[in-house]
Amino acid sequence: MKKQKLIRLIYGGVCAAFLISGCAKEKAESESEEALVPQQKYEDGGESESKKDNEISGDEISDGDEEEAGAEGAESVKPEDESYFVSAAAKADQLIQEAKDQYDSGDYTALSEPVAYNVLWLGFTHVTFEDLDFRMTDDDKEYLEAVALNYEKSLESITGHNLDIAVDLYFVDDETELTQADGDDWLFLAQETAQPYIDRYVAGKEVDTVLTTVQTEGEENVKRNADKDGFGVNYVMLGLETAGLSSSRGYSTFNLMEPKPGTMPLEDPEIPSLSATAVAVHEWMHQLEYMGTILEIEYPDTHAYMGPEQFPGYQEYTADKNDYDFFEFYKLVLNGKLPYDNGGETEYVGMYPKMWPLIKGNVYNMGSFTIRAADASGYLCAEEGDISLTLDDDPCVWNIRYTSDGRFTLVPKEYPDKLIDLGNAWDNEGNTIGIWVYTGYADAQSWHLPGNADGSYCIQTPYESGRVLTAKKGEQALLCSPGADGVQNWIIEAVDP
Repeated sequence: MKKQKLIRLIYGGVCAAFLISGCAKEKAESESEEALVPQQKYEDGGESESKKDNEISGDEISDGDEEEAGAEGAESVKPEDESYFVSAAAKADQLIQEAKDQYDSGDYTALSEPVAYNVLWLGFTHVTFEDLDFRMTDDDKEYLEAVALNYEKSLESITGHNLDIAVDLYFVDDETELTQADGDDWLFLAQETAQPYIDRYVAGKEVDTVLTTVQTEGEENVKRNADKDGFGVNYVMLGLETAGLSSSRGYSTFNLMEPKPGTMPLEDPEIPSLSATAVAVHEWMHQLEYMGTILEIEYPDTHAYMGPEQFPGYQEYTADKNDYDFFEFYKLVLNGKLPYDNGGETEYVGMYPKMWPLIKGNVYNMGSFTIRAADASGYLCAEEGDISLTLDDDPCVWNIRYTSDGRFTLVPKEYPDKLIDLGNAWDNEGNTIGIWVYTGYADAQSWHLPGNADGSYCIQTPYESGRVLTAKKGEQALLCSPGADGVQNWIIEAVDP
């Protein structure tokens, strides 16, 4: 089956300037005549019952210092021998291979046990942008509670109970500022704005995705804003796609809007029957699109219902004519039964049962760690201001995430939108290594973590050279051949939650 290309990427500038520096035992190779490679970034884009009417105020919100327990979590992960990351990669690869095999064979055998999938859902009841002021009414809150229940139960039913979804719904009453999309009139609730609240409710729980909802519709909002600049122009964006390949947790935000007449109260939560349920499912489905890249298969874009003109190989579906708000299309995708014309041969694409374990954040998330120089000269730390990597006396926390092919990404907890990056994707002796946004250049932003007999690790490029991250106190980290001056062996230690 056809390999899906990376999706929804936009250009975002170039990496740190290429510097020639001293891997003292090797002569640095100058590649100054090579053109800079354009780098890209994504758009920004536990257990519980969802029906609580929990409201919080600003003084209840933490500074986001709580540490999330990672995937087998920092609580139990102790990479004490050189085989730890190799073993973790092998387990993830096994799940990936099983999913690929099931897809290739057209096998729809259900999972023996459903995948537990945890959703943190935050309803922001008061959002603003400049003079615009939007608020949820009590009826809006009641509607959102019904939407969360409808989302949970209908998705479980649609997926044949291969998913066991638990939704935690909370209402946030703090006045919260919306963000305007670059070069557009759209507004959205930025993830960084919501992050303190996310941290507050994620602490101590395993959360696979975060959904946030605001309300700009309704008579009261119209009355409050009708005469203000921007009203009717700056609408709230329905959703914001997550960077599924670089993040261990999804994030989507959307506008609640108003229920269609006759849809409230819910008659049967297992039947998708609310307009905002359709929006929530749609935006969440964007978070699944990276299956195409992980598995190297054809996977449908969530907008493929638009048909062959925009999405060759897919037929057109019509909202409210075929089924409620494109739910015919959504159901086919979520059951792996969406027809796709691959050069005259019909294939059925979407989520097969063994793909569901792969959407769990802890499949790829190894946990949180410190990375300490084996010679005790310091800890590997990121400096966002100059996007450099240095050795510091104080420990910094890194989230290590498996990608594929025995590779891992290393993301500084303090700067979750960055990851360790090889400058301009150049595999040259003495090239700089820093942090940068996700680019889609896997070879420059993923790393092997081979172990040494003494329990330390190397951070090794997947390029053929096999060069490794090398650091000296007071200098920027470089890519050097093994044996060069500087620290090349690292003690990777799990952080307790």
